[in-house]
Amino acid sequence: MNANEDSDGQLVQRAVAGDRSGFAALVSRHYDMIFRVAWKWSGNREDAEDIAQDVCIRLGRSIASYGGNARFTTWLYQVVLNATRDHHRKQQATRRKLAEFSNEPTHTLAHAASEESDEDALTNLWQAVRTLPARQCDAIMLVFGEELTHSEAAKIMGCAEGTVSSNIHDAKKRLKSLLVQEASI
Repeated sequence: MNANEDSDGQLVQRAVAGDRSGFAALVSRHYDMIFRVAWKWSGNREDAEDIAQDVCIRLGRSIASYGGNARFTTWLYQVVLNATRDHHRKQQATRRKLAEFSNEPTHTLAHAASEESDEDALTNLWQAVRTLPARQCDAIMLVFGEELTHSEAAKIMGCAEGTVSSNIHDAKKRLKSLLVQEASI
C-alpha cells in the first residue's frame, strides 16, 4: 500500500513511528487546506505562506498528540487556527511597537470606496471579519468561509453548536455595524 492509499490515521501512525515519507504524504495531502484556511484568516498571501510553514513545523512537533478521537482534519483545523492566532498576535505586537516608535496611529479598517466592485466588497467584508473577536471570527470563517456545518465548526472550536450559532449571530450584528460605519466614512 502506498501513501496515496493510506488513510490519514495510517499516515499519522507512520509519522509518529518516524517514517518521514508518511509525514510528507500527510502534509502533501492537506497542504492546500492549510494554506487556504491561513489565507482566509490572514487575508494576505505572504502571511498565509508563513502560517502554513509554521503549521507544518507544528504538525511535525505535535503529530503524536493527535489522539484519533476526531477526524484528522478537525484536529488540523485547530492547529491552523492556533497558528493563525499566534501570527496575528505577533503582528499586532509589532504594529504597536512601530506605532509607539513613530507616534503614528495603528491600522484601522480599510476605507471602502462608495462605488466598489463585488470583489472589493468581498475583500472589505473579510477584512471586517478579521477584526472581530477571535471566537466570532473563527465561527464566521469556518461556517461561511470553509462552508462547514455548525456541528463541524463546534468540534474544531471545542464548544457547543449553540455557541457557534451565538457567535455567528453576534458577529453578524457587529459586522453590520462595522460595515455601515465604514460606508459612512
